[in-house]
Amino acid sequence: MRIRISVLVTLSVLLAFLGASEGFSAMLSPDDVLLRRLPSGLTVAVAEDHSSPVVAVRLYVKAGAIYEQEFLGCGISHFIEHVESDGTATMTKEQIDKYTDEFGGLTNAYTTTDHTCYHAAAPSKYFDKVLFILSHCLTEATFPEKEVNTQRGIIENEIAKDLDEPMRLLWRLLMTTMFKNHPVRYPTIGHKELFMQLRREHLVKYYRRMYTPENTTVVVVGDVDADEAMSKIEKAFEGFKARPFSLPLLPQEPAQMHTRKAQVRMDVKLAYLMLGYRSIPLQNEDLYALDVLAAILGNGRSARLVQSIKEEKCLVQDISVSSWTSRYGIGAFIIRSVLPAENLDETVDAVSEQLDLVKTGQVSTAELAKAKKLIKSDYLFNIDTMEQKASMLGSDILSTGDVSFSSAYLDKIESVTTDQLQAVAKKYLHQDRLNVVSVVPEDYQKESASTKRGKSKEEAFKKTVLDSGMTLLTKRGSKNDTLSIDAYFLGGTRFETGRTNGVASLMTSMLLKGTKTLSAAELALFIDEMGAEISARSDMNTFHISMRLLPDDLERGISIMADIIKNPAFKSEEFAKEQSVALSIIKRRDDLWYSRPNQVMLERLFGNHPYSMNKYGTEKSVSALTVADVHEYYEEFVEPSNMVLCISGATDSKSIPALVEKQFSGFSGEMTRPEIALEAPLDENVELSLESKWKQAVVVYGFRSCSVSGKDRYALEVLDGVLSGVYLPGGRLHSLLRGNKLVYLIHAYNRLGVDPGWFVVYASALPKNIERVQEIIEAQLIRMQKEVVDKDEMLIAKGMCMSAELVRRRQTAAAQASAACLGELYGLGYDSYLNYEKEIEAVTAEDVMRVARKYLTTYVKVTSVPEQKQETADESSSPEK
Repeated sequence: MRIRISVLVTLSVLLAFLGASEGFSAMLSPDDVLLRRLPSGLTVAVAEDHSSPVVAVRLYVKAGAIYEQEFLGCGISHFIEHVESDGTATMTKEQIDKYTDEFGGLTNAYTTTDHTCYHAAAPSKYFDKVLFILSHCLTEATFPEKEVNTQRGIIENEIAKDLDEPMRLLWRLLMTTMFKNHPVRYPTIGHKELFMQLRREHLVKYYRRMYTPENTTVVVVGDVDADEAMSKIEKAFEGFKARPFSLPLLPQEPAQMHTRKAQVRMDVKLAYLMLGYRSIPLQNEDLYALDVLAAILGNGRSARLVQSIKEEKCLVQDISVSSWTSRYGIGAFIIRSVLPAENLDETVDAVSEQLDLVKTGQVSTAELAKAKKLIKSDYLFNIDTMEQKASMLGSDILSTGDVSFSSAYLDKIESVTTDQLQAVAKKYLHQDRLNVVSVVPEDYQKESASTKRGKSKEEAFKKTVLDSGMTLLTKRGSKNDTLSIDAYFLGGTRFETGRTNGVASLMTSMLLKGTKTLSAAELALFIDEMGAEISARSDMNTFHISMRLLPDDLERGISIMADIIKNPAFKSEEFAKEQSVALSIIKRRDDLWYSRPNQVMLERLFGNHPYSMNKYGTEKSVSALTVADVHEYYEEFVEPSNMVLCISGATDSKSIPALVEKQFSGFSGEMTRPEIALEAPLDENVELSLESKWKQAVVVYGFRSCSVSGKDRYALEVLDGVLSGVYLPGGRLHSLLRGNKLVYLIHAYNRLGVDPGWFVVYASALPKNIERVQEIIEAQLIRMQKEVVDKDEMLIAKGMCMSAELVRRRQTAAAQASAACLGELYGLGYDSYLNYEKEIEAVTAEDVMRVARKYLTTYVKVTSVPEQKQETADESSSPEK
């Protein structure tokens, strides 16, 4: 099944991440862009770039949420994006999908407030195919009734999902609070009650109105001849005839006269805060100073708000700043934060204090230079691919009509002064332009009135062991929740051999490729008709299938899940397809700078233990696998006694066991878990050096760690916080290395397994810095073993751990279900994840030093350096020199 991903972009064109003058070789030169407006009104831009045999094609239509007129609030632009490639007068959806698959299927689309974009990237030899299918679908879409209804169900589920995400809800709240007349206040995806009123005839009407040559821009960047590509584009769109068109006029937004505030309650554990100041459109000359000011306040660990509010006052878990400037007449300077609800008022006051300092001129030339450098580096790190370059060119044309806008922007960023920063802060960041919006826990008032720290109120899972031996976990959510069905099995790479490496991943993907009663296409259709989402994944220790659906489809969802688990077809033709996909993933893995050094590290760290292998396998092992291997793995591990089924969400949990028993009748068997021999720990350090094709150098340190059931995991987690900030950049290594511009990336993590796992420290840097980077990393590892961490560092590290747990690992119902299933499979108990905060709180500085001495002593270090650097080093040491 080809999966189309719709990206809802709520921010229009964020150009605050463009850089200054150095490194322009990565940019497209305006002189290299062939820009033409065809007689039909179609705008076309082609830029040759022969650095890679790849081409990116993007079709932009100025059809977004703000231009929907009588359909405002329905999300009709986004609806059309979903159905645009589902059928034309000459091709069915199946034919379009098959044609797309011929060039790799790398097509995608997204809808924003002001435009829709259809885009693809492919080897340049497929340019004609890419151009044909994108142009054909854009100009000849027919919106088959069947596909419209299918996509309606998918979008309905998407709307429900968005309302479960606090950051999306927060953005909606900011827009409706900040703008009272302007249509940007309507969500791109639409309000459900309005969306459900849309019919096929409405889509056709809007499509014919908005999808005209004058309202469309074609951008091509890559390994093509510009003149030849232009001719091909003209031919592809020769049937796209000119029609009268003008963009709808947008209402003016009246001046804001006072501070506005809004707050909603949600089933979350942390608060989500946005401060938005009404500002300027893209064409305003104050754009550049506002972008630099955003970087000074919120870009990087040393940024003003990060240092003062997060690091020093410990008020927030995360804080960032951006200047949003649109082409359609409005803008906002926005500060986002995730924080404990009781810190809301103090955080707002702390932000105001920092803004007052800027208004009084307290910005140093060093801060200004650092901000410009960060803007430049952020830009250069994000224009590597043809897709990124095409996106930048398309944004320039769409937003300003000027292909040189980004180049000029870079120069103007460099010219911003401290006086300009003070001026824009005074002009735009004052109280009558301020909007304060927040999403808070449902019991926020009760919590804020109390100083006690206790366990958050959380609905408990209920455990039932069925007659078959299957463990069933159920949990009832709120009436507005969706439903989740998750089936977890112990398995994964840990139970593979060198010969069968990759079989668990291949078997898991095959589970979604048809059953004995449903073909792969029929199964996909059933899922889409419910507006559901389904995924299957294998990891090092487990594999699972997860489904998200609407409450009305509970029984049907359980029935489909049971059919997938009990009756997989494992057809030879589907196996061949999935085997080919798996081999492609393995090949793509080699294109990741981190992949090879990490894999070499694991092989030396674990020897013959399965943790030495990658979950996707190798080309050799996967090429040799057969359908019989997949079926044998299925028969061994897909058994009731090895399964935890979790059903959570808006349903009556009392009725679920009977439904599960009914649908899983006949599912029987018992698994004997094979014993896996552990490799002896290393008795001395292993240091390896690799040559790579990358420009950056990489170093990876791997240490044997503890298992998921080991108590030391909590002290190692705090240690990770001290060293590298857990999930987010932070800690000693980030401060010493990123803070001193020695690395682009530095991080550490502890990977837990059923058997003892591994603790990793890794960094990427310029080759000239890699030796210094290693010296600093190793010095800090020794320091962890010799010095007790001070009280303040322990407090910050624990706070990072707990915030990461609540925000990233336990905030959503799906995350809680995963934690409960894994706890039960690992023998820890389905509710063991609820003890995390207590265990972290109990970790002492002495515990951190103890685990550092226990685990961070003997390592495998793999250093990967560019071939050119290695050659240079060899030449410099040559006797002839």
